[in-house]
Amino acid sequence: MPEHDQIQLERPAKAEAVQDITERVYELIGNPISKWAVAATIESLGVRNVDAKTDYGYDSVFDLGNEVYNRIKKKEKEAAGNVAEDVDEFKFGGIGRTLKLFAKHYTAGMVFSMPMLSQIIAIIVFEYALWAWFDFNEAQATVVALGTMVSFILTGGFIQTLGRLVSKYKGEGNYYLAAKATIAVMKIGIPFVFISALAIFGINLILPFYPQQLIILSMIYMVLISLLLLSASVLFATEQRFMILMGIVSGTIFVIFGMDFAGLGIYLSQWLGILTATVIISAYAYIYYKLKIRALRQELFKQSLPEGEVSYYNTYRYFVYGFCYFTFLFMDRLMAWSAGPPPPEYIIWFNTPYELGMDWALISLVITIAMLEYSVHSFSLNLIPAQKKAVISKLKLFNRFFRRFYIKQILLLLVVGGISILITYYGVLSLRIFENEVPEISDFFANPMTFKVFWLASIGYLFLIYGLLNSLFFFTLNRPEMVMYAMIGSLFVNFITGFLCSRIFGLEYAVIGLIAGSLVFSISTGILAKRFFKHLDYFYYSAY
Repeated sequence: MPEHDQIQLERPAKAEAVQDITERVYELIGNPISKWAVAATIESLGVRNVDAKTDYGYDSVFDLGNEVYNRIKKKEKEAAGNVAEDVDEFKFGGIGRTLKLFAKHYTAGMVFSMPMLSQIIAIIVFEYALWAWFDFNEAQATVVALGTMVSFILTGGFIQTLGRLVSKYKGEGNYYLAAKATIAVMKIGIPFVFISALAIFGINLILPFYPQQLIILSMIYMVLISLLLLSASVLFATEQRFMILMGIVSGTIFVIFGMDFAGLGIYLSQWLGILTATVIISAYAYIYYKLKIRALRQELFKQSLPEGEVSYYNTYRYFVYGFCYFTFLFMDRLMAWSAGPPPPEYIIWFNTPYELGMDWALISLVITIAMLEYSVHSFSLNLIPAQKKAVISKLKLFNRFFRRFYIKQILLLLVVGGISILITYYGVLSLRIFENEVPEISDFFANPMTFKVFWLASIGYLFLIYGLLNSLFFFTLNRPEMVMYAMIGSLFVNFITGFLCSRIFGLEYAVIGLIAGSLVFSISTGILAKRFFKHLDYFYYSAY
């Protein structure tokens, strides 16, 4: 055979051999990180320099590796372009729809924070609110703060359980069972609050950490605030959040009336104010359920809640998470206030500069956390229409679309969080122009500890919100165990780190525990979120 004809026959054969080894390399290492990795893989397949020349038409293994590398990269680039076009199939609406959704749900998130903001405004204007007063001394502040923290911790599990059950039945349009679930939880939660108050009182009799008069005042605040939190959690779950604000504002107005017009004194005014808010919120919840059940005629059908064992299994993880979450929020304060120089017989003593720094940072938390309302609603709104388009052959594209969605939410969180910290810092700092006219403002900025605690707490809260963002996605698809274990571990880290830092470096460094715990929470939920969105199709179809 002439040499020219032989060469013509060898070229297709060698081209086919190059394509074959390209596919084999791609199967082994996927998208290569370098040409050297490709060359090493080719050598591991038994190809030598002489083979590269005779079988593939290249002078060496490295020349062959360079060709294989380029082919794989070209293939990856083309695949990415096709995927981008295919992923666009799952987009619903443009930038206009996104902005509209963000404005709507961010505003709704801010409405949830308005009760707290209303208390800040009341403090600034009238010097008192439902459970705060500028003129409290440190003993009184300790009493009220202790009652407040204990109320959140004791009711945290019940609040999360109520949120789960009520939102579940409301989502099904079954207000009858939502009402029954509310009553069932309240029958356990309310007695638990009173029994806990009596238990704390009894323990203080045996081991007198505080004078009995102080512990009695603290337990009254604890019981009243607990009842308010439980009633408000019902309206929050039913998305009647504006009425929570109305109840809180009405209670605050009663406090102002009791102090400025009726002369009732701060304790009685605040107790009656909290009761007023609780009654208004509870009455509205009762009427809301009655009207919904009657309108849908749901009382005509015999319905009952699941058996106790089933209800326990379905909700205990939410309860544990709620208890740990609220304990987590107050852990740094407990560490700081127990590390300072209090009177010897008091185990926890309020520290004003530390609390001012934490409250200052809390404003940035509220501004940022409102965006989670948008993220979780946007996720839920996209899930069902995307699922309808996700035939079996496009499940990977379905997952990839939501991974991109998740990354966008992280970027949005960083932007909103950064802006909120700056707005909070400079917004409060601008009040210094009034410090000569308002002594309380001068006192606020008097201690450098307040500034240090603000910046450290703001960082910790930003990590915490990222963890909460992940948690809301897990809760949406009924995966509470992912959140529960992450929060338990984070609470432990918060406690250990806060305890050590507050004892070794100073009480203000208890906030390092918040940072460390929040960082652990964000990392652990972030790792879970990566797996969650990678296999979202599985988690979605197995959620219910």
